[in-house]
Amino acid sequence: MPTSPITRAMATLSLFAATVTTTPAQTANTYIDFGTPLPQALAPAPFSSSISTYGQNGGSIIASATQRANLASLGLGLYRVPLQWNGGNIISGAAYGPTNISGDQWVSGIKSLGAQPMVVVAGSSNNNFTPDDAAALVQHFNPGNPVGYWVIGNEPDNDHMSMAAYCALFNATVDKMKAVDPTIKVAGPAWSHYDQNELQAFLDCAGSKVDVIDYHHYAMGGSYLDNATALAQTPNWESEISQLRQMVNTTVPQRAAAIEIQVGEYNWSWRTGDGYPGRNGDDRFYQGVATVWSASVAGHIMRAGGRGHQYSDQNGALGLTFEKQSDATYYGQRIDAPMPIYHGLRMFSGGDLFRPFGSVAVSASTTLANVEVFASTNGQNVVMINKDPAATQIAILQASGTSATTVDVWQTDNNAPFQTPQFMASLVLSNGLSYALPPYSVTTFVFR
Repeated sequence: MPTSPITRAMATLSLFAATVTTTPAQTANTYIDFGTPLPQALAPAPFSSSISTYGQNGGSIIASATQRANLASLGLGLYRVPLQWNGGNIISGAAYGPTNISGDQWVSGIKSLGAQPMVVVAGSSNNNFTPDDAAALVQHFNPGNPVGYWVIGNEPDNDHMSMAAYCALFNATVDKMKAVDPTIKVAGPAWSHYDQNELQAFLDCAGSKVDVIDYHHYAMGGSYLDNATALAQTPNWESEISQLRQMVNTTVPQRAAAIEIQVGEYNWSWRTGDGYPGRNGDDRFYQGVATVWSASVAGHIMRAGGRGHQYSDQNGALGLTFEKQSDATYYGQRIDAPMPIYHGLRMFSGGDLFRPFGSVAVSASTTLANVEVFASTNGQNVVMINKDPAATQIAILQASGTSATTVDVWQTDNNAPFQTPQFMASLVLSNGLSYALPPYSVTTFVFR
């Protein structure tokens, strides 16, 4: 017969009796201070994504109630979506995107998820638009179906556009758009990768106008990295945003506090054909390492005060959910079923499982090898990520600045990468607690 959540939790506690305790008898190796906020405030909606407008087998948010339900259950904050004016017949601006779905449908579809839309201004190709086209898009949506965030173009460097040429287009476009609605926030340059010199050039020419600095960063694509290297490099996202924040503070100090920073696209790789010898190329998108990697990147972006937009909802292996029937069938899943990267983000967003990561990041550290920890208040959550492929680590937490008496534990399973994160236990908190972190796992502790 089915068991109750309480019975399951008690069974879990019994199962992990050797590694779960709420006594301070052991020396702590993980330290959480809920009373010490980190100096950099969190960005609005730090855990976000993109709507590609694809959906090869009918799984887009427009065509599929299942996809809408799954993305709503994930609980992300903002979704980028590429749209083009197209002479007033607003449609997807993505290459080979659908032409029979209107821009209003895409914007309303994002709002139906409980998220905000962020329109990426496009033309018949990424950057083939005029300032008047962009202004017409704002005029169309605001105030009737309002869009507050806008991105001017996409990866102009991949269209062989210099930063000087892009800046001229950006500045002229912002002026036209804000003449229609001065309250909107406008992002650029949506550079294809992190380049300090190019981003500094953008700040020099557009720092007086830009509201959100946007760049993209994929772990690989031109060639592949092994798992250990890819996981070791996840702190780079935090370092980049911190460096960019300092550049903003130095270049436009009078506006710095109002300028947001976002990684407008990120994923394990920008293509499956990166040379990795898996099924149809890089098949690690379908493995537990993608869950661990995505949680780590999302945490580092958040902690630096940035917003991360995973790319994207559906685009083959790069999706939050399965797009192609052939892939879904191979892995025993269905169209729109969550991919491993979905669950990595869910360990922060909470979705419909548990309370989301709080609005203020706080001091958190660990001495455990290959383990990362992120913590928040205004919703006291702790996320721990074991990047080791083989070793189970025992986290012994010492938490201060909390009046919580109970900790709920949720965890991913490397051996079941498509499985919803599992509720493992509800622990009575005395002076501390310890818990087992399996290989390639993400564990969220919800203090209440």
